[in-house]
Amino acid sequence: MKVVALVSGGKDSIYSMMKCVSYGHEIVCLATLQPPHANEEVDSFMFQSIGTHIVEHIATCMDVPWVSHTLEGKSVSTEMGYDTTEGDEVEDLLLLLQQVQQKFPDVDAVSSGAIFSNYQRTRVEHVCARLNLTSLAYLWRRDQADLMHEMIEHDVHSILVKVASMGLSPKKHLGKSLADMHSTFLDLHDKYQFHICGEGGEYETLTLDCPLYKKRLVIDQAHIHVHSDDMFAPVGLYCIDAVHLEDKHGVGRPADTGVARSSLPPAFLASTHPPRSTPCPTIKSHRFRDQVVVSGLASSTSALSLSDKVLDVFRQLEHALALHAMHLKDVVFVHAYVKDMATFRDVNAAFAANFPTMPPSRSCVQVHLADDVVLDCWASRAKRELLHVRSISEWAPTCIGPYSQANQLHSSLIVVAGQIPLVPATMALSAVPNDLSLCVANVLAVLEAFESNLRHIVITLVYKATEPSGHAEYDAVRSMLAGNLHRRDEFEAEGDSDESDDEVDKVDAKLTLSRVSPICVVTVPALPKGAPVEVEAVAMAHKALRLFDPKGYHQRQEMLLLRPRC
Repeated sequence: MKVVALVSGGKDSIYSMMKCVSYGHEIVCLATLQPPHANEEVDSFMFQSIGTHIVEHIATCMDVPWVSHTLEGKSVSTEMGYDTTEGDEVEDLLLLLQQVQQKFPDVDAVSSGAIFSNYQRTRVEHVCARLNLTSLAYLWRRDQADLMHEMIEHDVHSILVKVASMGLSPKKHLGKSLADMHSTFLDLHDKYQFHICGEGGEYETLTLDCPLYKKRLVIDQAHIHVHSDDMFAPVGLYCIDAVHLEDKHGVGRPADTGVARSSLPPAFLASTHPPRSTPCPTIKSHRFRDQVVVSGLASSTSALSLSDKVLDVFRQLEHALALHAMHLKDVVFVHAYVKDMATFRDVNAAFAANFPTMPPSRSCVQVHLADDVVLDCWASRAKRELLHVRSISEWAPTCIGPYSQANQLHSSLIVVAGQIPLVPATMALSAVPNDLSLCVANVLAVLEAFESNLRHIVITLVYKATEPSGHAEYDAVRSMLAGNLHRRDEFEAEGDSDESDDEVDKVDAKLTLSRVSPICVVTVPALPKGAPVEVEAVAMAHKALRLFDPKGYHQRQEMLLLRPRC
């Protein structure tokens, strides 16, 4: 793709550009939101301001055009989600990218350096959606220690231009490089849970050189401005007054810096029962406390066009939910069954129209149907958190439709959308046949965002679009769920630090889940994008696992080889 890189000059936006190039994208131009005056520190929830006046020189170093816009808006809308808000700084980002589109109409993607800030990522994605651009966030949810090591190893020469943290001193640390500060960052992380990549606002940087630069930046004159002389966490700025560009030699294309995402078993084949045609079920609904399941939703007439049939199904869903005083916004998961995967586009259009915000998670598979589309839906009034990442990254696949990667209910139960074997950074299907392990790796990445993991899964559903082969899938998934059982994730270590007496019970709970949680293997005619396999899962959050009683869990260990429901 042809990419405009949102660049503040800091290490993250620069290294994200390097990732874009390593994945075959072309950097067409750089774009920056700047404060009205050089070396001015602006109170922004979104954008770095110190050092942004140097980005013009970075563009010269890279021999690419630079587009800038003055940052005039404020952080008006500070909720996690974002809707168009007059006077907000996000609207300045919209104006900046509109300028880019006017000057470079072939640009179709936007690179940003978001790592863990949902606040930042969702706003970039919101603007990209309004301008029909693809968001690229290749650093999203990378381990900060690994990422910092990787940046240094790949010759990203960035210096600190702002410090605002316990353990950092303006006079001592401003102007120091990442390599100089690396051991200090690790030490502060151990002492104070310091964010190694500065995700908590501990520091900001300016990149003087990297493999993308054809020239390097050299600082001729700078001064330190102490913004706040706090006793514990002083805030200081490294104000750069003059720079010059210096020739360099031997500049080449940066190597692919992707790292292995998970150590999982190889791919396997699956089950021996071909799908069979059955008539579509009648509509049924079941309610339990704050939850409702509506199943068998199909078009009421065959005389409608395909798109109208899909809309008719959603009208029926609205009516069924209304009988329980619920609405479309309460839907948390949808199983979409289609007669022909060519219907996928119409299903996506209906989802986008009916779930404009807070979209549910979803699986979509082709089965033998009497009608074109059948939906099963799960709705709940529970407190709900969702993960809806629309940026392409190395973390997990961006959703290939208007749905969320996962929804979490009551801070306890996580329902994960069906994952096909897409390589996250390229959104291409894996070259490995029947790559079940990549599906599971993608599920794991989503679960980790909710402080959960494979050992917390309570049910797994595997769809196969190939001829089955006995117990292969069941054995493969069971092995993955039980893998690394005694390994403690960072969130587990933090949450359980004062509860060592219960540790044996917790391991017993995980052991019980990993050995006996149901695994269902279903053979279907086709899956989205022609994928050979798809995996969906329901898991418990780590905090909820503390309340789990392994003795109350049914101790059956048998494979469930199911026919398609329609």
